[in-house]
Amino acid sequence: MSQETQEQERMELVNDLVATVTVMDEVWRYHPDNKNKKDVVKEYNVLLKIQRDIELELSRLDGI
Repeated sequence: MSQETQEQERMELVNDLVATVTVMDEVWRYHPDNKNKKDVVKEYNVLLKIQRDIELELSRLDGI
């Protein structure tokens, strides 16, 4: 394996590790063992409101 190929594989693995840790951090926010866990239903409802607000704003812009 060439040094360039090995370095590319290492970079891909580091990127995969960063992505995995990022997802783990997000999931931890809702994990039952987290004493400061977020309420999934409440957080989902907040996202629904944001979605509706964005869709309304897009509709308004499309009407111009």
